[in-house]
Amino acid sequence: MKAQNKTIRISIGKQYFFSTIILFGFIAILYSVQDTIGYQTVSLILLMIIFLLPLFNFSKGPIILSAVISALAWDYYFIPPHFTLHIDKTEDVVMLFMFFAVALTNGVLTSQLRMQKNEMIEKERKSNALYNLIKELSDGKDLKDISEKAVDQIYKVFGFGSVIFYSYNHNRLNREPFFAYNFVPDEMEWLTAEICFKDKKETGKETDILPDADAIYFPLTKEDYTIGIVGVKINDEIKSGSKEMKFLKDFIRKIIPFVTKHLIYSIP
Repeated sequence: MKAQNKTIRISIGKQYFFSTIILFGFIAILYSVQDTIGYQTVSLILLMIIFLLPLFNFSKGPIILSAVISALAWDYYFIPPHFTLHIDKTEDVVMLFMFFAVALTNGVLTSQLRMQKNEMIEKERKSNALYNLIKELSDGKDLKDISEKAVDQIYKVFGFGSVIFYSYNHNRLNREPFFAYNFVPDEMEWLTAEICFKDKKETGKETDILPDADAIYFPLTKEDYTIGIVGVKINDEIKSGSKEMKFLKDFIRKIIPFVTKHLIYSIP
């Protein structure tokens, strides 16, 4: 089993840091060759850098900052007279204004288009994942097969190990995991799962109840009773309230009808 590749996302703080470092690195290089290429060429190269930032998933904030820094740096270091914000020639003033307008507009628009494309890709990924889950579970022969397919799909989509516990006559949770993949729950994890079963709400990591647990536990609730618990060993990147956490919850909920169908006939 292999988890799907995911787009690497850089935090907004790192985006500001890296965009500034990259920009000042190019400014230093361009300053050393400005006598050869001319300050007008410098502006085109700086524009190109700003256009490339959205291709690496930089958001609007760092791009706007890069446009401001580029315009000021071009004025201060490259447009005569150097080391002053004063500009002698009217055409250079117009060029500076146009440079800033073009850099800002195109950078932001390119970033928005990139974000829209990423959102479409993300929606398609989630839709395909839910479709594949339902398709796999629909072909399940019995409770064991359903459980195996469920933890397999959790790993394929999210890359996390998981475990499933089922209840005994809906009154108490069986201590032994029914099925698990890449996750061996210890006494602490069992306690967390049992509390989740009794309280009928999410427990464990990224919750207010036993947040030091290795996994987050979701109740498989049908009408007014809990038929089982799914524990997912999430990493630190998935936070409570995030889109990926919401998707994980939706994913778990899709398992409930298939488990219910087979579990009813499995209760002693």
